[in-house]
Amino acid sequence: MSADSQGNRRPLRSLVKSSSQVADRACGSVLVESMITDLKYAARSLWKTPVLTLIVVLTLAVGIGANTAIFSVVDAVLLRPLPYPRADRLVLVWSAYGNEGRSPASGSEMLSIQERSRLIQEFAGIWVQSAAVTGQGEPEALKVGWVTSNFLSLLAPRMQFGRFFSPEDQGSGAAPAIVLSDGLWRRRYGAEPALVGRQIMVSGRSCTLVGILPRNFRLAFPDGSNVPADLDAFLPFAWDLARDPRGQANSYIRVIGRLREGVTVMQAQAEADNIAAQLRAEFTEHATDDLKLQILPLHADVVRQVRPALLALFGGVGLVVLIACANVAGLLLARAHQRRKEIALRTALGARPSRIIRQLLTESIVLSCLGGAAGLGVVWVALRWLLALQPAGISRMGSIGLNPVVLGFTTLVSLGCGILFGLAPALAATNVNLSDVLKEWSRTNSPGRHSSRRILVAGEVALGFVLLAGAGLLVQTFVGLLHVNPGFRSSGVLTFQLMLPDLRYPTPESQARFVYETQRRLAALPGVQTAGAITHLPFDDDHPNWYSYYWRQGAPRAMQNAQMADHRGTLPGFFDSLHVTFVAGRNFDTSDEVANRKVAIVDDSLVRQTWSDGNAIGRHLNIENGAGSRELVEVIGVVKHVQFHSLAVQVRPQIFLPYQMAVRPAVSFSIATAGSPLALLPRVRELVVSLDKDLPLSNARLMDDYVAKAQTAARFTSMLAMALAGIALLLSCIGIYGVASSWVARRTSEIGIRMAVGARRAQILEMVIRQNMLPVLWGTVSGLALSLVLDPLLASLLFGVKPLDPGTFGTVAAVLFLVGALACLPPAYRAASADPVSALRSE
Repeated sequence: MSADSQGNRRPLRSLVKSSSQVADRACGSVLVESMITDLKYAARSLWKTPVLTLIVVLTLAVGIGANTAIFSVVDAVLLRPLPYPRADRLVLVWSAYGNEGRSPASGSEMLSIQERSRLIQEFAGIWVQSAAVTGQGEPEALKVGWVTSNFLSLLAPRMQFGRFFSPEDQGSGAAPAIVLSDGLWRRRYGAEPALVGRQIMVSGRSCTLVGILPRNFRLAFPDGSNVPADLDAFLPFAWDLARDPRGQANSYIRVIGRLREGVTVMQAQAEADNIAAQLRAEFTEHATDDLKLQILPLHADVVRQVRPALLALFGGVGLVVLIACANVAGLLLARAHQRRKEIALRTALGARPSRIIRQLLTESIVLSCLGGAAGLGVVWVALRWLLALQPAGISRMGSIGLNPVVLGFTTLVSLGCGILFGLAPALAATNVNLSDVLKEWSRTNSPGRHSSRRILVAGEVALGFVLLAGAGLLVQTFVGLLHVNPGFRSSGVLTFQLMLPDLRYPTPESQARFVYETQRRLAALPGVQTAGAITHLPFDDDHPNWYSYYWRQGAPRAMQNAQMADHRGTLPGFFDSLHVTFVAGRNFDTSDEVANRKVAIVDDSLVRQTWSDGNAIGRHLNIENGAGSRELVEVIGVVKHVQFHSLAVQVRPQIFLPYQMAVRPAVSFSIATAGSPLALLPRVRELVVSLDKDLPLSNARLMDDYVAKAQTAARFTSMLAMALAGIALLLSCIGIYGVASSWVARRTSEIGIRMAVGARRAQILEMVIRQNMLPVLWGTVSGLALSLVLDPLLASLLFGVKPLDPGTFGTVAAVLFLVGALACLPPAYRAASADPVSALRSE
């Protein structure tokens, strides 16, 4: 090819390319203009029907708003990573003894695991105790975390002031150091930055303040770990962890670690299994306890208990959105029927079906966006309510809100709803033509005319049945927990806690003397019926739980270290103050204290597990005492099981020891009063000050508050489920009413003819209700089938009721039929009250 011919081709190619770009720009411009036209037309069309538009927007606002509110909780609790550096690599390292998992470790055990592990990059540990800060103002009780020197640097991105602990701060020879939380720093010290470097008196020790934690720093440990989210201060371990005795009886440290890059939890678990086998082979204590190790992702372990409830609620609110969409689709189908002449005329003038569908979808998307915008107001109200219902297990609910992720989710749900409920009316509209419109009379009584709306109503009723059934099961669970017998009576009981510092009370004997003297003086106060004390109150998870192996005297080797029980140090008045029921034997008395008898009281659960004949009095158990050693005790009493951990589950049997046998520096007092328990609190404070002016009284609460706390999670799920079921019932009622009204409007002339030839009003009323209850019947049957499949998924959330409860299903069916009949009644009454002549002239 010549150069000239090549030169002539280049301008031609350029021209073609330029023409293509112009065409693309023109096409894009036309598309934008067409979309703007559709939006303007949609706005004018919706403005002409303000009542319908308002109903649709409010319906969608409720559905989308409820969905967004629950998603904001799911996002904050389940989806959003924990606010720690490289949080996805953090794991908890639990010890397991026999059948007892999720246990802490001793210091020596933690160090042994750290030495042997190659896949976990960094180990840290924490042990939570109570302490008292003095020296400036009134003494104040603190929750402090004894930690390894790297614990805070593992979880906190930085310090607000000062520095993290260093390895030199930890150990028996280190100078005492302390880090304060932002809350304590502001509350007690007025947020003074210059405080760093000064001395602070904590439980009689002078500690150097080395740092202040960031304002938003909170711990996230799972329920049952006895590590609260908000600790007041942190202290490095002041003893040599390597010298800790081994074995389950000496375990107290919650261990956390960070996986190396590229290491999976399964790989770390395989390594942990090998390490546990090595420790069992090397140390007799670990072999006796049958030590195993569990590696669990921190985030997954934190949310493990609340995850089922949140996922169930999220699924429920999704059903509410589907019901709202079905309701709106029914309204738009009716609107499309009213616009059939307009649509037929546009078709006759050459409008393509795709163009009509796009226009109608544009209108539905505009409606859904308006509903989504209005739903943000519903979200704001719902979030305030959710925070008021906040269960203890949802430790990060304070961080929920309308962040970009939640707003993006709302936008997607709004657009999805617009397409979902707008598609059926848009497709139905394309089947309308001018010929059909002119023959409208012949189509009026067509049986399939409004079958799609009936199907939508049946779908609403089916989904409503599922929600009502689930809500009914959860409500029965909550009611069951309200009436469950926890093994004690909480009304009229005041509780408080004391933490005895070891510098002023250095021996178990001195601590026991103080506790017994405090109980004696409390019992002498006016208005006090009984005063007692115990090392762990029921449902109080602020203190590390104490449990250990036990076995009956003479048990064969194979039956030792096989069963565990909670151990409690108890003063005689505790059982009387909470009206704990004795099944057999007697209570502790002063003679046991004076003679230092080795005696114990056990619960009926332990008796059933230990002695086949059910007789425990006078028999002996091998148990762990307060010093961590083992000894034989005589059983002198049997009490009904006390629910210490959960209202719904008996976690372990219980062994109660005289306090002098099981001394703990943290002790909780229980006072049964004749009048108002809180009115006695000032006198109790004065009494404690008279005994020790530097000893703060903490956690002064009614025993009723602990029981209410144990009911919180069930209250949260049941109230939300009831709210969602109520919304679903309301929307279903509106849908049934709409279909019944439309049916009456379509068959007005037929009703007039029936009345003209002698039909009675009662017959007309019965006909309207019967015809429009058919979708309710179909929906109820379908909902029952769905519930049989879905409700067993709620089994982990239920107590005292089976997932497939016939009574619940029967009640829900009856409620739906009643609501359906009530929704049909107004249109039926209008039809039965119509004048026959006016009805015949209606068309």
